[in-house]
Amino acid sequence: MRWLISTMCSGGVLLALTTSAPLALGQGTAKPSEKGPLPNANAGDQVLVKREAARLTDPAKYRSHLYLHPAQSITLTAPFDGVIRQIAVKANGQVKAQQEIVRLDNTVQKFQLARAQAAYKAATIENKLADKKDENQAALAQAKLDVAKAELDLAQHNVDQATIRAPLIGDVMKIFVAEGEFVRAGDPLATVGDFTKLKVEIPAERNQVEKDRPFTLKVEQAEVEGKVEAVLPLSDKFDPLRDLFESIASASIIVDNGSNRLKPGQTVYVPLIPRYPVVEVPSSAIGNLSDGGRKVQILRQWMVRDIPVTLMGPIGSNRLYVSGAFADGDEVIYETSHTLPDGFVLRSSAAPTTGTSANTTGGNTPAGGTTKPASGGF
Repeated sequence: MRWLISTMCSGGVLLALTTSAPLALGQGTAKPSEKGPLPNANAGDQVLVKREAARLTDPAKYRSHLYLHPAQSITLTAPFDGVIRQIAVKANGQVKAQQEIVRLDNTVQKFQLARAQAAYKAATIENKLADKKDENQAALAQAKLDVAKAELDLAQHNVDQATIRAPLIGDVMKIFVAEGEFVRAGDPLATVGDFTKLKVEIPAERNQVEKDRPFTLKVEQAEVEGKVEAVLPLSDKFDPLRDLFESIASASIIVDNGSNRLKPGQTVYVPLIPRYPVVEVPSSAIGNLSDGGRKVQILRQWMVRDIPVTLMGPIGSNRLYVSGAFADGDEVIYETSHTLPDGFVLRSSAAPTTGTSANTTGGNTPAGGTTKPASGGF
């Protein structure tokens, strides 16, 4: 049967008139009437399909690599120019607070300490020998002693600075130097992190996140429970996502890792960052999968295919963005006269009715055993 007239446009492409209004999101494909469900399409049926070309946006436009990192980490730097004398730990090694990690050559600092110790000893003796009755002489001797003590403390501090220690209990994430290497003041030596709490900043719809509320993350293949530490203005690295969502923010998520089951660097996936091409579709094109997910039906080389999709943001009241495994040349089906199963083969009503269609591979075998595809009104 045919329930909408098809016309021929320039170039010989058959197009269906698209005068009927699209349905609301989640209603599935449009019905020719509200009398009941659509009939199932069978081989030889006249089927009308309204569709539009899928205009693909490369997901690389929105890509941002997300991964776990320690909630607290510190990069230790060289306090002065010098040579690396010893590295006491290796990368991935666990350290205690104030445990030695790297030692720089401190020969100069030791000489300065010895000189300061001698000066302090001399100032101490001079202070003892000073005439206490002469206030000026006594004050001068005490001042010299104070200066010598300050010089001694500074020299001891410089010696201590040559030994780089862990500022917290944690793991050595990276060693940047090798023994015998010359470094300048400020050069990075090692990074130490606390792995008991891991953190990641992700894009999120603003109405879906709230400070101190639980949040589920997908870390590689696992679902992980975390907590929203803060809701922040959208990070610049996520800015392209503003095109796809009405209100979007950055959320800082903390994951308790006391069991050490997770490691820094593990990849985090969020549905707001599309992994497949993004396509703008009519709301009426959205259907439901048996597992509760959403789908869009497309026409690909005369074959109907179900494409699981992730819903993005709406565009007005009748269109929205979706992300799925679309390909160049796909046409989005947004209204049909029949229920079309995945893999069902169609052919244009203008095509010859004799012979076998060249695009029947993978199609359904209709009741009756024939592989003749249904006629499509396009």
